[in-house]
Amino acid sequence: MPNCLELSDVCVKRGRHIILSIDHVSVGLQEFVGLVGPNGAGKTTFLKLCCGLIRPARGTVVFENQRISQLARWNVGWRRHIGYIPQQTEYNAHLPFTVREIVVMGRAAQRSLGRQLGSSDYEKADFWLDQMGLYERRTQTFRSLSGGQQQRALIARAMVGEPRVVLMDEPGAGLDAPAKRQLAETLERLFNENDLTVLIVSHELAVIPRACRRLVLMHEGRVLADGATADVLQSEPMRQLFAAGPLGSAN
Repeated sequence: MPNCLELSDVCVKRGRHIILSIDHVSVGLQEFVGLVGPNGAGKTTFLKLCCGLIRPARGTVVFENQRISQLARWNVGWRRHIGYIPQQTEYNAHLPFTVREIVVMGRAAQRSLGRQLGSSDYEKADFWLDQMGLYERRTQTFRSLSGGQQQRALIARAMVGEPRVVLMDEPGAGLDAPAKRQLAETLERLFNENDLTVLIVSHELAVIPRACRRLVLMHEGRVLADGATADVLQSEPMRQLFAAGPLGSAN
């Protein structure tokens, strides 16, 4: 399987403190990978490296054969192929935009600077709103949606950009149990019906669908285990990290 993302000999520092140290991790083309571990494990830092939001102090990050860690900061054309869905805490839910306006913003990366969005962009937004079960709510404000609906709107926003890779950071945060189950079903369908590579960060197994057949377990900025989902769940590092309770309760 050809690689879509690859991190080699990567080190990220905050001041003099090393917050992430990765010998080697690769994500295959059209693979679904779950990045799990307790809070502070370095999962979000890992994700931001993959979409070029931060740079390593050392090492290489490769996206589809491009060394993005060495590209000039203004050279970000490759990002249009990545749909990044941040934690909800990083998104201002109180902005007075409609759901449709939020979703169509995902088309901006596909437009040259200064070119306005057109009818085809809104048609794509409506298509993905329908796919996410939100078409009837498209004229509501984003902030009027429930947490689960907001998460599905952010997925639609990523998908209108026609990404080849989707990166999700703690999509189940703040959701109740039924919303988490619905989110897992949505992610399962999204992966099965589209030619996507998916990397999802989560400390909750409840939102990781069956399509995710590989887990990478992290702790204190390092990879402790990497392999088939069942093998990682039964591994000694997993048992030691979550001896006090199930993965779903860790944060």
